[in-house]
Amino acid sequence: MSFPHSKLVDVASLVTKAAASLYDGTSAATFTLGTWPSGKTGRLKITISSVTGHTDCAGSIAAGSETLTFTQAGTKTTTVNLTANPVTTSTGLDCHVHITVIGVGGADILTETLTAIDIKYKDETKYFSQAIGGFVVRPAHCTTDETASVVGDVIRYAGVDHVIKAIHTTDDRHGLEIKRKLEF
Repeated sequence: MSFPHSKLVDVASLVTKAAASLYDGTSAATFTLGTWPSGKTGRLKITISSVTGHTDCAGSIAAGSETLTFTQAGTKTTTVNLTANPVTTSTGLDCHVHITVIGVGGADILTETLTAIDIKYKDETKYFSQAIGGFVVRPAHCTTDETASVVGDVIRYAGVDHVIKAIHTTDDRHGLEIKRKLEF
């Protein structure tokens, strides 16, 4: 028996963040790059490596006006700040190529993937009074039948991102999980 889905009345999103990857495959004369992260300025980080059947890592990759020359497997970055995909080609390579977008400081630019989930949200705001003043504690949690989340994941509800700090599961008599309580 599964958790009664009709009681999960709040719509939220499980937020997954990953490096903005434009290409991940074997080398090509002209690369077909994925979607540039909207509104972002950055540089390209190009990593080449040898994989079964594709081991020639000596050659070059031209990205717009820049040419990066590789003598072996490794990672190089472009120096020009970009706001869109440049025309990207390779010469002399037969290997695996991974192209991602990095910020001007060198950190990966992350893209978000939102997965809709149904939850029942509960905010348990409490006020504590002390001699030096008071403070508010806002513990919150939700109940869901979504099972892909782990501690550290982010649930976005009503425009606010909540980091999962603890997960408590409820199992049926056969030991199968039927619902979970996510604490923020």
